[in-house]
Amino acid sequence: MNMHYEVGEFVGFVALQGARLDIPVPQRWYIRQCMPGKDARVISRLRSLDISAWSPMIVRYIDRRTGKVAAKPHLGKRVEKPFLPGLIFVPDFELGNPLMRDRDVSDLGDYVRVPVSGHGRVARASDVDSVVLHDAYRFATLDVDLMAGLREIVNAENGARVGRGHRGPVKYKPGDKVYIVDGSSQLFAFEAEVKRGVDSKGRLKAFIAALMGGVSVDLSETQVEPA
Repeated sequence: MNMHYEVGEFVGFVALQGARLDIPVPQRWYIRQCMPGKDARVISRLRSLDISAWSPMIVRYIDRRTGKVAAKPHLGKRVEKPFLPGLIFVPDFELGNPLMRDRDVSDLGDYVRVPVSGHGRVARASDVDSVVLHDAYRFATLDVDLMAGLREIVNAENGARVGRGHRGPVKYKPGDKVYIVDGSSQLFAFEAEVKRGVDSKGRLKAFIAALMGGVSVDLSETQVEPA
C-alpha cells in the first residue's frame, strides 16, 4: 500500500468525535438569595464554575473629588451596584447542577419561595399548646417575558443614569430630548425637552413633561446628556 502523500493532496474526510452541543435556552428564571453586599462575589464565583446566573447591576460614574455622580461618564470612576440587592436569577437548566449547592458557593442562600395556599393551615404538634403553621409554597420564578421586562427596566435605568457618554460640547437646540444625569439634582434621571439652547453662561431651559403636568427648569449643559 502506497502511504506516500504530496503536499496539498486530498486524502479523505475525518469524522469528528461527538455531536455538536446545543446552547441551552431557559424557559424560566428562579430567584435565589445571597448574602447582602456579596452579590458580585457570588456571581463571580458562579461564573468561575461555568454556572449561568444574573445579578442586575446599575452602573454609575462617580466623581473622585466630590463623591457624587459625574456629569460626564468619562470624568468619573465606574461603580456597579446591584439593582435588586441580595437576589440573583438562575436559569432553569442549572437547577440540577450539583455545583449549585450552598457548600460549593459561599454566601449563596436559598431559593425564594412564595406561599400559594392563602393563609396557611395549622398542624398541631404533640404539645397541645404549640402549633406549627404550614403553607403550601412554590418557588418564585420569572418567565421569559418577565425577565425581558426586567432587563428593559435595568437598561433604561442605566441609560438614564449613565447617559450616552458623549465627549466634547453638544449644541442643544429647541426640541432636543435630554436626560438629566446630575446625581445631586432632585431631577436626576428625568427626561426633558430643550426649549432654549445653551446661552453664554452655559445654561439651557428645558421642559419636564412627567412632573406635575409639566415643569420648565433651567439647567447647566453639564447636567444633561442627549437622550
